[in-house]
Amino acid sequence: MNRIFLEDIFEQVEARLDASGFSGWDPYDALNSKLFASTPLIKSRLARLAWSQLFKRSPLNLRTLARVTPTANPVSMALGARTYLRAGESDKCRNLVRHLLLARCSPTVWGQGAWGYPFAWQAKAFYVPLGTPNVIATAYAVRALVECASMVDDDLNAIVDGAAAFVASTLARQSAVRGRYIGYVPGADTMVHNANLWGAFVLALGCWSGGPLAWRDLADAAIDRSVLSQREDGGWYYGEALHHRFTDGFHTGYVLEALDLCRSLLGRTDLNTPINRGLEYYLEKFLLSDGTTPYYSNGRGPLDANNFAQMVITLDRLRPTSGWADIADTVLCSAIRNLWLPSKRAFAYQRKGRVMSHIIYPRWTQVWMMHTLGLRLLASRGFGHDQR
Repeated sequence: MNRIFLEDIFEQVEARLDASGFSGWDPYDALNSKLFASTPLIKSRLARLAWSQLFKRSPLNLRTLARVTPTANPVSMALGARTYLRAGESDKCRNLVRHLLLARCSPTVWGQGAWGYPFAWQAKAFYVPLGTPNVIATAYAVRALVECASMVDDDLNAIVDGAAAFVASTLARQSAVRGRYIGYVPGADTMVHNANLWGAFVLALGCWSGGPLAWRDLADAAIDRSVLSQREDGGWYYGEALHHRFTDGFHTGYVLEALDLCRSLLGRTDLNTPINRGLEYYLEKFLLSDGTTPYYSNGRGPLDANNFAQMVITLDRLRPTSGWADIADTVLCSAIRNLWLPSKRAFAYQRKGRVMSHIIYPRWTQVWMMHTLGLRLLASRGFGHDQR
């Protein structure tokens, strides 16, 4: 792939994110609407869910009309900081690290290491008020801070320990039939495999920094829970609830990435087989010869920038064959071919046939593509330094 071409797109995406302070709209930020909040519907679970799905699925951006204020998401800051570190952009990395630390959920309530999204959100299984931390944002934030340790002025060990303590004390769940696991958000018992494994990763980081053996026991139990849930074909359902019995590309990639990180941190060579089986399934179901990454395992669904990005990230992390880099470049070419919007200097959110969603989402789309482009530029041996 032409490195100059990639650098040009990277610079355009990065410049737009940097100019906005990594702030913008999000597919799930509908409940930030001042219009909706002024109505009695805000108290209805079904109304909140319907309103959220309307905004997520609409190809038209309704947020200005509904008075939704753009926000900066900790996941965006975390991925941006890691990318800047690789690119050798120390000042920009340090600035995002500083803002990431400021974005923590209330330390007096949640401890020193808990992050959430800058909006309330309604899932089918639970409601998450604004200011509530979740395991995904926490895992991505802590990972970025550990990688960018030289940029962190606060006590990093206290932050990592705080994150692990938050997971162990607030998110740990027990099933009488299937054992312990990590929940997605405080107060919800829904079991989602990528959330469970990213929680195990946070606990593994806590063990790595000298935390108690109880964290290791819980991490192992959570990992074992998801490994035992792996299907015979090598894949995982998104979660264990009846409405979570689907398999998509990016969540499968998240599971494999988190498992590999846990394998490295905890020295669990017994994870080699489930990871290899899962990777074989992932590449078979979610990678076409032209680099297209189907959304669902049955080949249906939209083309999604997050799906393309996670495929490249998973390939870079697991490096399954000697030709993995060529495959990653083919995927990236397909993402650019299908979703790049030159006039907006950004990637589209999704494409369904000829219908394209032109809404610009920093957290869901732009920062993932920035990070992915950075990985491929790094691999071309002229872009920053490797932090694997």
